[in-house]
Parts: sequence; structure tokens; C-alpha cells
Amino acid sequence: MLELKSPHLRATFSTLGARLVSLYMDGVDLVAGGGTDEQFLAGDWTAGAVIGRIAGRITNARFTLDGTEHKLTPNMGEHQLHGGPDNFGNRHWEAQSTDNSIRFTIHSPDGDQGYPGAVDATATYTLDGDTLALDLEARTTKPTVINLTNHAYWNLSGGERNAFAHEMMIDAESFLPLNDLLLPSGEIRKVDGARQDFRTRKIVGEFFDNCWVLNGNRGTLRHGLTLRDPVSGRQMDVWTTEAGMQMYTAWHWNEAMPGRSGPLKQSAAIAIEPQNFPDAPNHANFPSAVLRPGEVYKHRMEWRFSR
Repeated sequence: MLELKSPHLRATFSTLGARLVSLYMDGVDLVAGGGTDEQFLAGDWTAGAVIGRIAGRITNARFTLDGTEHKLTPNMGEHQLHGGPDNFGNRHWEAQSTDNSIRFTIHSPDGDQGYPGAVDATATYTLDGDTLALDLEARTTKPTVINLTNHAYWNLSGGERNAFAHEMMIDAESFLPLNDLLLPSGEIRKVDGARQDFRTRKIVGEFFDNCWVLNGNRGTLRHGLTLRDPVSGRQMDVWTTEAGMQMYTAWHWNEAMPGRSGPLKQSAAIAIEPQNFPDAPNHANFPSAVLRPGEVYKHRMEWRFSR
């Protein structure tokens, strides 16, 4: 197990999915999920992993780029979720460590899971004081699409309380509604009057699985979300350069899924995924997910901890 330490934080990682396995703040683990590679693959394989090539869902497992339709490998009925059945989260990455950073690298061949172009991606975690940062980069040999994120599940109470007991604020005026199949409808809807209005901090309280349209300019590092455990006072502020913030309250977790502290219980933690909009390749009104040869895809996220 790979490890990074600072005076108040200790983070551990696995090469399987360039995965954040745990993050201890003053001795309390704030990350939920499996503890071994075997547990991740038998339970929730997304937990803590870098997801790609495309995070989120792709409608009908296909998209059109430059007039050519590309058929992807489905793994959610006829749709694709998080890059397909053999996605970045299920593969071992190469790793190189320094005192305060770990750099993971992976090669994805042309045609991998149906995606065009050979892609080389890197995921570099850096721990500095009370901030854990992740820098994602990718390059391609052919025009393709890319949307990388980290899919860690967080519980700032260390598991003493569930997802619904947390307080949350999201810097967003709009969100993406889903259709009956949990696929983005293409609409961008204002949060006014909706339960998705987290412009001021409030208790999560119920199930969510949406992407919010973050304020500010894509490509600029800015605050996106605050998560707080009101009992302990532990707080995490998530900063990102991407356009959206996905939040999901682990509705599918169940007693058959192994975790490092016992079975994963429904809604025991919250997945927070800074990313481009899900299904962006199929919606012209969403920010572009296209990456072309000679370009570098870049995405930085930071988790800043306090109490």
C-alpha cells in the first residue's frame, strides 16, 4: 500500500485504479469503501478510483465525433457507465513516489472499450499540509473524448453517522435533471425551488444522484463544494477546474458488498466527483469532452480539510 503523510493527514493508495483507499484526519478515516483490491473488485469497484475514459453514463453506449459514430462496450444495460466493464478503475496503474506525491500512469490502446485513439493518462496525488490534490492529464493519438475524475466516497464522521447526516453546500445555480433511466436529459435546470438547491449549507437528508453546474469558468481552480460533519466539526472543501460536481449518496450499497470495516451499508457515504457533465459527448449544449492529438487534457481537484 502506498502512503502520503502530513502533520494532520495520512492517505493510502492502491495501484488498482490509481485509488485513494483511505484518508485519516487526526486518526479518523474519512474515506469509505473496501480495504483490499479483492474487496474493491467484489464490492464497489468505483470507490476511491480514478474513473475513465468517461466518468458517468453514456447514453446507448455510443457517441458521434467528427461525423463518425463510435459504439462503446456497454456495462449498464444498453448504456455505458464509468468507461465500460474494463475501465481505468479496474486496472493496475504504474506508480512512482516522492516524499509528498505519487504519480500513477496508464496506457489505454486505440479502440479500448470502443473509444478511438491510444490514450496515455496520469494521475498525480500531492499532500501538502491539510490539502490533498489530484492532477489528471491525458494525451491521445486520435480525436477522442475524455472525462476523468476521482470517485471517492466520503464520511466525515468516520462512519458514526450516515450520508444524510452531513451538511453540504454546492456553488451552483443549476443542475442536470435525469430521465427515468438515470441518464442526463440534456436540460440544465435552475436549482430555485428544487431539493437540489445547496447554495447555502444544509443537511443532505435524503438520496441524491445529480451533477451540478458549478459557478465560475471551467479551467479555473475554484471552490465547488463543502461537506461538513456537524457533530465533530470536520469539514472538507472541494476545489476543481472542471465544469460540474457529481454527488451521489451510495443508494446501491448493500450488505453483500464487502468493505474494510464490514459490509457496505446503503447511504453510508457520499461520492463526490468533480468532472465534466455526464454524457457530454451526446449533448451539444454541454461542455466539450473532445480531446485531439497535440492537446493535453488537464483537471485539478483539491480536498481541503479543516475543523
